Amino acid sequence: MTDDTNVVPSDVGRRLPAWLSGRAIRFRDALTDDRLLALLILVDLVTLLASASVWLALGGDAGVVGVAAGALLAFVAAMLPLIRRRDAEGERPLWPPLVLVVIPLAILIVGLPAWGVWAYLDSRPVDMSHSFTLSPNRPLENGDTVVASAHTDDPRPRLTITFDLTQHNRADPLCTPGSKLAVTLPTGAGQGLRQKRPASEEFVFDLGEGKKEIKLNVELTAEQNCALDLSVVSAHLDG
Repeated sequence: MTDDTNVVPSDVGRRLPAWLSGRAIRFRDALTDDRLLALLILVDLVTLLASASVWLALGGDAGVVGVAAGALLAFVAAMLPLIRRRDAEGERPLWPPLVLVVIPLAILIVGLPAWGVWAYLDSRPVDMSHSFTLSPNRPLENGDTVVASAHTDDPRPRLTITFDLTQHNRADPLCTPGSKLAVTLPTGAGQGLRQKRPASEEFVFDLGEGKKEIKLNVELTAEQNCALDLSVVSAHLDG
């Protein structure tokens, strides 16, 4: 007598190693239990729909996400009638049950590292040091206001920015140390909050989510007849 669990159909033996084909046969035979099959289908559905939702949340194109998820769902559905179909020798095929396992595993194997890379990149600050322009771009005197503006394609909710003031005419009496800046965010989550401090100190603003256009009103307080040049030393966006 022979042990049926060690019998490997010829077509499977040509495609899979013996150790893998034996496990595949045991898995196929276990799917005669409707409860296990239903659980496997549920795992496939949850994995596919959760992955599609995450993909959309990360900015994926809705059309591409819908087509990809729909195609995979249709593929899973097409496997179900084949799971219990028998060939001329009375054997059920191995590959339909394996597909139900391979699809969620492939999504997890590809998706989890991709999500990890995205999360790492998304957590890094976005350097904006050279992105700001000042208008009008001219020497400032006491009471003058300029607009510092920038555009970003990678918006983050918080801006940290540091300005610098330098003497425009080096022949004038030194007046930089006592000068201060009053910076206001005209729009956004932290709008209207006026921050006043020396230019060399950091200004931190709550921009809110998804803000790609950044504008700051910068007002100079300095001694009379003191002309100063304003510049952005450093700026970055983070979460």
